[in-house]
Amino acid sequence: MEIFDSIDGEGKRTGYMATFVRFAGCNLRCSYCDTAYAWDASQAKEWLSEDNLFQQITAYPWKRVTLTGGEPMLQPIETLCRRLGDAGYEVNIETNGAAALFLERPDRLFYTMDIKSPSSGEKDRMRWENLSLLTADDVLKFVVGSVEDLRYMETILSTYSIKAQIYVSPVFGKIEPVALVDFVKHHQLSRVCVQVQLHKVIWDPEARGV
Repeated sequence: MEIFDSIDGEGKRTGYMATFVRFAGCNLRCSYCDTAYAWDASQAKEWLSEDNLFQQITAYPWKRVTLTGGEPMLQPIETLCRRLGDAGYEVNIETNGAAALFLERPDRLFYTMDIKSPSSGEKDRMRWENLSLLTADDVLKFVVGSVEDLRYMETILSTYSIKAQIYVSPVFGKIEPVALVDFVKHHQLSRVCVQVQLHKVIWDPEARGV
């Protein structure tokens, strides 16, 4: 759908410059999705070979790459990730948790994986086996739009043994960030990092390519 460079707006690289590759096509239809224009693979802006995509990525000056979507794990990107890692790039794959992860992870790659909340309408689509593939280098992200979603997050955290770093983010315009802070504080969720989508604070929330 698009290739651009900007700051990472959320997760463990928040505020750092990166090159973004947004793939078209997704296997979910989350109610709060802010990139619904990338749901349909047939709407892709351009179709690129792996070599062409690699060339476009390496034309930017940044050694951080974020592969996002849509759902990037639906694409044949494993060889691309290995090439980028071999070239010294740190690759972040933003994945919805409902697509299979690599069984053998390429070097210099980490995941930012969602757990879909009740308000997403897609919580029953999760591949729970993915949790066992996450390491301390990865991020597990909860996007919440209600107190029910926060309670669901607490249930998941108490049910599964999770090695990844844990972040919680508000659905923009649906719940105030202070509600997340209050919940984390009241329930003593010391591993949870509260975040906002920084790019929506800096630019228009509907802006693309930022």
